[in-house]
Amino acid sequence: MWKGTVCGDVQYQKSIEAVAVNDGRVYAGCSYRQLANSSGMIGIYYLGRLAAYSSNGTRLWENDSGYVMGLYPLPDGRIIAGTVGGFVTFDGNGRFVSRNLTANKLYDFQIEGSNVYAVDGDFFTDNGSVTYVGHLYRGEVTDDGVVLKGWVLNFTSLVSRVRVGRRIIYVGAGFPSGYVGPGQFGYVYGVLPNGTLSWTVKTGQWVRDMELFENDVIAGTGEGTSEGYLYRIDPSGEVIWKKELFYTEDIETADGRIYVGGMGKGHGVLAAVDPKTGSVLWNQSFPSRVKVVRYVNGTLLVGIGRFESRQQNGTTVVYTQGSLYALDAKTGGILGVVKDIGYVRSIAVEGNVAVVGTASSNFYVIDIQKLAREGAEKKGICGPAIVIGLAMIPLLLRGRRWTLR
Repeated sequence: MWKGTVCGDVQYQKSIEAVAVNDGRVYAGCSYRQLANSSGMIGIYYLGRLAAYSSNGTRLWENDSGYVMGLYPLPDGRIIAGTVGGFVTFDGNGRFVSRNLTANKLYDFQIEGSNVYAVDGDFFTDNGSVTYVGHLYRGEVTDDGVVLKGWVLNFTSLVSRVRVGRRIIYVGAGFPSGYVGPGQFGYVYGVLPNGTLSWTVKTGQWVRDMELFENDVIAGTGEGTSEGYLYRIDPSGEVIWKKELFYTEDIETADGRIYVGGMGKGHGVLAAVDPKTGSVLWNQSFPSRVKVVRYVNGTLLVGIGRFESRQQNGTTVVYTQGSLYALDAKTGGILGVVKDIGYVRSIAVEGNVAVVGTASSNFYVIDIQKLAREGAEKKGICGPAIVIGLAMIPLLLRGRRWTLR
């Protein structure tokens, strides 16, 4: 349908890690890390911009936001941006409303009515040892945006995923999808509505993503380059089943099935899993990592991609490569593909419209039915080919490494 651009003038490596669409208005957050060298000290600033577009592709506004991890549009036209530093709220015209900071890097949040549940985490190195910290916050959405004035639960691990069930709040620990760091660890925690830790399941591998199925949680892990497990855990902390699968990046639960995307041995993989037994119903391979999966009326939108670095004139240049696929959710058959739009990092859906963010300044608004229909007729679609050169930035901050993957 059309392509939008955010922070096109930024020279640093950038990525649209979060997109949203609400009542036809499209939002895209472009995030990047700015390297600063002052008095011999190297620092990293996590920056970004948020832009709003109308349904026909007209840019309405763009404003500094910080490094955006997630977006939540409100019915009154405001939009909440979950950024690395906490929550930032803008009004319908893009004007800054409020900011509410978290103690560490905000990785994930879920809003249920007026209640906000958010997790942050970080790690610190000292003489070769690593210390992890994290929090689960309960707050509220008010007229001033997000206020984290409820309870806070402390963790001695980096918590990065939160999903709110009917009787329990599930929290996952580990470097989440899209990021890597030192050491292997992993837990799924069950937290009561009053903020009390009820139980812990140790996974031993990073919990990369979690989603609810009925009132249970489906948790996918990753270790190395292709290893991982999938868990189904009930509200009491009982592991209903645990299955060896592959390195998980994203989980979608819909239409009575679990869809898991990630990385196998040398290729991307998407699998449909039976929620009762954990058995794989079908799987489909892709040229590179499956980063994001969304279900829409029997169709799966699957974003894949990778980063490639090359030496050019003595400089390391990072390229983003990837495509968007449409699959039949029942069979796993490929219906269509938009090729070479860059590494797909985020997808949001409203009705028949999908907003697709890539590891660049660009996002795409796509007609889902047209993609599936034309793909079935033509056996694949080739969209505009784009290769984007991005300067690689050392991601060092006080001896820490926090890397996009």
